[in-house]
Amino acid sequence: MTAYSGPNLPAIFTEAFRGLREFDKNLITELGKWDIGLKSILDRGISFSDNIDAVSISFTSSGTPDAENTVAHTLGKVPTGFLVYDLNKGAVVYRGTTSWTATNIYLKVNTASTAVKAWVF
Repeated sequence: MTAYSGPNLPAIFTEAFRGLREFDKNLITELGKWDIGLKSILDRGISFSDNIDAVSISFTSSGTPDAENTVAHTLGKVPTGFLVYDLNKGAVVYRGTTSWTATNIYLKVNTASTAVKAWVF
């Protein structure tokens, strides 16, 4: 967890705010908004999904090894790939023969009834 510390603006900016040019006032105001947004992101921690356009999926493969599994996703576009991050047994997950869509991907698993978790991107 990051402990974010905001910028230390010179006191002249805060003490004489009324006397500043409009541009300078706007700049200080926008920097303050940026600082608040950045603090909220960094203080909660940056997650994997904050950095990539991906969704996590979970499914259990068919009871038949190497059968094609239809897996729904919420990416909102046709994915370009997937990355498996958890399996409940030794298995290989690979692309099926059906073309992927904006709502489903088609994956095969070489072992029956395997619990799979993956990132779809």
